[in-house]
Amino acid sequence: MSRFLDEIASPGDRWQLPSPSRSADSLALALGPGWDALLAPGEEVLVDAPDAGILHARYLSEACALESPGFAGLALARPERTWYLELVSSQPLTFRLVAGDDPQPDVPTGVVTEKGVPVTFAAQDWEVLKEAFVPYQRFALSRRAAELAATRGFDQLISLPLLRDVELYEHQLRTVKTVLRRFRGRALLCDEVGLGKTVEAGMVMLELLARKLVRRVLVLVPPALVEQWQGELSHKFGLDFVAHDEPRFRALEREAWLKYDRIVASYHTAKREPHRSAIASQQWDMVIVDEAHHLRNRNTMLWKFASALNKRYVLLLTATPLQNDLEELYNLVTLLQPGLLSTARQFRRTFLRRGDKLAPRNLDQLQGLLAEAMVRNRRATVGMRFTRRFAQTLPVLPLPGERKLYDEVSSFVRASLRSSTQEQGQGDARALRPRVGLSRMALIALQKEMGSCSLAAAPTLERLAEGSETPKVALRLRDLAAQARRQVDSAKAARLVQLLRDFPDKMVIFTQFQATQDYLAGVLTEVGEPPALFNGRLPRLAKEAAVAAFRGGTRLLLATDSGSEGRNLQFCHAICNFDLPWNPMRIEQRVGRLSRIGQSEDVYVFNLVSAGTLEADLLYLLEAKVNLFEMVMGEMDMVLGNLDEEREFEDLVLDLWAASEDETDFHGRLERLGDELAAAKEAYLRQRELDERLFGDSLVPEG
Repeated sequence: MSRFLDEIASPGDRWQLPSPSRSADSLALALGPGWDALLAPGEEVLVDAPDAGILHARYLSEACALESPGFAGLALARPERTWYLELVSSQPLTFRLVAGDDPQPDVPTGVVTEKGVPVTFAAQDWEVLKEAFVPYQRFALSRRAAELAATRGFDQLISLPLLRDVELYEHQLRTVKTVLRRFRGRALLCDEVGLGKTVEAGMVMLELLARKLVRRVLVLVPPALVEQWQGELSHKFGLDFVAHDEPRFRALEREAWLKYDRIVASYHTAKREPHRSAIASQQWDMVIVDEAHHLRNRNTMLWKFASALNKRYVLLLTATPLQNDLEELYNLVTLLQPGLLSTARQFRRTFLRRGDKLAPRNLDQLQGLLAEAMVRNRRATVGMRFTRRFAQTLPVLPLPGERKLYDEVSSFVRASLRSSTQEQGQGDARALRPRVGLSRMALIALQKEMGSCSLAAAPTLERLAEGSETPKVALRLRDLAAQARRQVDSAKAARLVQLLRDFPDKMVIFTQFQATQDYLAGVLTEVGEPPALFNGRLPRLAKEAAVAAFRGGTRLLLATDSGSEGRNLQFCHAICNFDLPWNPMRIEQRVGRLSRIGQSEDVYVFNLVSAGTLEADLLYLLEAKVNLFEMVMGEMDMVLGNLDEEREFEDLVLDLWAASEDETDFHGRLERLGDELAAAKEAYLRQRELDERLFGDSLVPEG
């Protein structure tokens, strides 16, 4: 079926064909570029050709040509004539080949518009108008450029047609317009968790990019959010950002910060040399900082780094702009609009009460000033309703072979991490490093794979064996790899099959590992439930096809964690974590693909865990201490931000596990970490109450 012909063309319209230099036996009739916008690949049309009658033809997208056996021998090569394809009808889609002389119109004179304005064509402009017709894509680009040039101010957002898979809400549109019109692109976005601050920031950036007001953009985020931001910017906004840890970026070292115009980086990396000076020496059109509560203290290296950046536009995103002291709010606003809240000394004298740094004086005056730089939407006032989550842990008793292999591999990993360690700090804050020749990253991956399925661990065991400097260790690793290869049955896979029989609706099944995905795809196909597959190795069109199949008749989507980035799957309301990431934010990101704005059903979360594993202990910790699966998307990061730790959560857990003498010791250490998590959650809840008391609805964006 034709794509846009019904919208832009009517019978009698003509398209000029390229010079028809064809061989006598050619079956193809070249149309020239631009026809992909009009005809679908493989679309069938009728062509009324001179001396040949009505021919059935097929559109070849790759060649931009029509193909028909009847075109063989068609005599069109008459240099004195111009040939056109004329639309006869759209039902059925029929064209006619017609010949005509090149039009030689005169320059029009005496033209007057309906409002009486005389129009005169310059001779050089008329020469351009007399040229051959341009492809539709070029015409569309030219028209779009004219629209952009004619749009002044920010009352109308010209970037909205560029968004993909984004369900916009009124509070987001109001926020974007407020930031652009009133704040001139420098704002503190403090919406409550779950209301789409990332979308708001992306829309502001896209609008400025579309108007050519921004070219170089730096996005600074916590390490765990680099991939998520990169994925969302690509999928939702069509923007290609390079991550600071990609090989193509790292290969250029300091020069990479100058070469690339759009970068997503961890601010823990960016604030350290040699990156810090390379970044600070350049001019950035726009800087976006996510989880900006890490900038609340102006005495930290991170605040000073952010303050030193040469930036024209800047967005700071945080749901909790202050924690211990109103001066934290002053520090954030000063990064955006220095002087808005006067000097630090004057701010203290005007707004802080003695003895209580969280109880402001002159609250109305403070709110009035903040309204010039800060936006805060609340779930209670935007009419946003989040459906409930129901999480269920499905414990699985490993098969004897699985149990034996898990224990042996865990013993090896723990011993490798503990041997020849370098301890930094004291107590539980030890950073363990394995013996030379055994990569810490590979050992961590191996332990995670053992929590997934035995076959997933086999390739890592073999690679470790090849890289081992000790023949005895290499022999042991090869033996473990052979055991993993032989363990073709999985108790967790069997439990998954049972779950699918008990739960009849669509479901997303997540795993961290490609090998596990391959294994499960075979298992599910054998039981009559072939899944759509989604992973980072697939090209973009294949990913889109997988989601389209899942949206259609395919019941299951089997995805690696790349499927949890930038994809909204609200048409489904069930998720199964076949294995669990050690970072709770990644678990939250998985669930957040379904349990988010736009989900109309309650969401069911099934967690498969093997009894007696590190994953089982971790899941207990997250459920018992912080109720992870009951929290709104984004709140877990607020909790982790209150931990007095700069290490990633999974590194923290791994170091506790590796340093423990036995399981009893580990459980004791984990219980203490759980108490810290519970205290961090209580601190977050107090922050939320404080924000409510201080701001209320005073910072809701204007209509």
